[in-house]
Amino acid sequence: MSKLESASLCARKVSSLLLGLTVASTLVFTSAVPSLTYAASATAASKTATGFSAEKADWQLEYEQTFAQLVKKESLARYSKDLSERSSLVGSPGNEANVEYAVRELKKAGLQPEVKTYHVYMSVPKKISVTQTYPQKRELQVIEKLPKGTKHANEIVPGYNAYSPAGEVEAELVYANYGRPEDFEELEKRGISVKDKIVITRYGANFRGVKPEQAAKRGAVGMLMYSDPADDGYIKGLVYPDGPWRPADAIQRGSILYIFRYPGDPLTPGEPSTPDAKRIDPADADSLPTIPTTPISYGEARSLLEAMEGEEAPESWQGGLPFTYKIGPGQTRVKISLDIDYKQQPVNDVIVRIPGAKYPEQMVVIGAHRDTWVKGTSDDLSGWTATMEIARVLGEMAKKGWQPDRTIVLAGWDGEEYGLLGSVEWAEDEREELTKNAVAYINMDGLGGQFFGASAVPSLKQLVYEITKEVTEPRSGMSIYDDWYLRSGRKEPAIGKLGSGSDYTPFIQHLGVPSLDMGFGAAGGLYHSAYDNLDAMERFTDPGYEHHAAGARLVGMTALRLANAEVIPFKYSDYAADVRAMLEELADKGTLGVDLSPVIAQAQEWQAAAAALEEKAANIIEDGVTEEEYGDLAKLNAALLQQERDLLKPEGLSGRPWYKHQVWAPGLTTGYAAQPLPAIAEALQANDPAALQKAAEKLKEVLAKAAETARSVKEE
Repeated sequence: MSKLESASLCARKVSSLLLGLTVASTLVFTSAVPSLTYAASATAASKTATGFSAEKADWQLEYEQTFAQLVKKESLARYSKDLSERSSLVGSPGNEANVEYAVRELKKAGLQPEVKTYHVYMSVPKKISVTQTYPQKRELQVIEKLPKGTKHANEIVPGYNAYSPAGEVEAELVYANYGRPEDFEELEKRGISVKDKIVITRYGANFRGVKPEQAAKRGAVGMLMYSDPADDGYIKGLVYPDGPWRPADAIQRGSILYIFRYPGDPLTPGEPSTPDAKRIDPADADSLPTIPTTPISYGEARSLLEAMEGEEAPESWQGGLPFTYKIGPGQTRVKISLDIDYKQQPVNDVIVRIPGAKYPEQMVVIGAHRDTWVKGTSDDLSGWTATMEIARVLGEMAKKGWQPDRTIVLAGWDGEEYGLLGSVEWAEDEREELTKNAVAYINMDGLGGQFFGASAVPSLKQLVYEITKEVTEPRSGMSIYDDWYLRSGRKEPAIGKLGSGSDYTPFIQHLGVPSLDMGFGAAGGLYHSAYDNLDAMERFTDPGYEHHAAGARLVGMTALRLANAEVIPFKYSDYAADVRAMLEELADKGTLGVDLSPVIAQAQEWQAAAAALEEKAANIIEDGVTEEEYGDLAKLNAALLQQERDLLKPEGLSGRPWYKHQVWAPGLTTGYAAQPLPAIAEALQANDPAALQKAAEKLKEVLAKAAETARSVKEE
């Protein structure tokens, strides 16, 4: 599910659940800053901090409140306004100007930001053209009709799909709904071929890069994608500028790089794009698309779809435009002409470090991408401004003599929109250090919104629940957790699974660093269009920057909890239980005659070993940690860090070795959505018992390794 679709679904659920609710007690942030001491407040003492002894828990919670009080929505509003002036498209002058702005502001906060540059193979559009050639000849608009006086309008890129090959193709159109495998199978059942045709699909249901890959496999020569009003336009509500939904001229830009094969620089898979990097030939890059592909608005798609002939599309394929959709081919012909250069372009990551006092080599990493498609006030200047605000506050606290126990690294990633370029290259560059010392990665991709959501590895679920109880939800006045709980139907809120499509990908799926993605979403349809701007943010998405501030508090406090914990608050017994449940569900559905009971038993063994380790940790810190026990804590924390790494296989998944995690990967035909137990799932989809047996054996090996790590901390 896309970010946009997730936000829309969340918003619809909320509207009914919140009716009639009484506002709960709020967490009040006073203007006075508590002194930086171990003294505990009554509020702090009443709360929970897993991984801390009672004395240090009081101190930790006091510091978290100090941090929270120093976060200012006025500061966030200023960053948002300044950074929204220009497009921060990767490789553009506006992007470079925004690097300079961020560095200047971070230095003002007393920090020492570093700009880390990589040179990555990427596409640069020169001219994008789409022409309807039959039954009438008409040039389609490939950029929004921006109001006169729009600042820096000359820097706004036309509607364009990054990494589309250049070229010119002309053919009849065939409509393929969302471009999923099942949609193409439906065409085949009806005897409709896309060979030598241009396929038109609507956005949604899977990652945009999957759509042209599926079309190309079946012989299509090109693809058009559009956002249907049934999904995010006038069918949903008022369109911009009267409301937050997509207007008829808005175009959803986006990359079609096959990130489900591997993300980052297509020519340096697994290695950083440094000047001396060995680069493969583009013809050998499995992540590069093969047919010309470009997006259009639904206003421009209307004439194409309305003129189509052929069979009437199935009911589930009908969209929101005011006519009956037909599949084609026949009648409508289109010419796509894409003049696109490919060249090495710089991506500039902005990195700030807050050194740790006790364990400086260990690090908690916070990241958000700072590049945009156009103005990008929501996606993702909201996350980047919050990252800058967290850095500013930590800098201010450092001036008062405060340091976290572990180092906190804050990163603004470049090139995320093109295919996670900046985060992947940095993670590959820092592989040795991150593998050895990274405690966790926290991602923010969309913080301006009104409804909280999170995805994480299962070991971090308890921490997410704890921290969300500490921060006020501005919209309802209750805690974020309580608001989330009510929106979940008065059930423990579900935490999503990590697939791909954002910057946590290299950390969890390539390096095995426990990862968490959280933020706020809002109903709307301006995603990746020229209308994701300051005006939309301040009128519709997050008026007053209240949720920006709540998100900065939430993420900052999570990082502080991880940085200062005596025992890192990972709960691998939950992780093992989730893996076991997924395996048991598969076994119940049938497994091609392959016996999964050995791997299920291994998951159960890991669960028991992890629970014993957690009990051991609780016993150590129950009465306060003595100097003699610090050695035991070091061994215990090393085991907690290692267990996620144990779930990797160096050779990676079959056919896509960059993805090394045996529990989590993006689906090959979903792209963004997670495919749990990917090797097993793919073997089942392929109806291949031999591959399934091999996948089960590999999974059993990594689960056994994690269990052994959990057992390795012996009683003294």
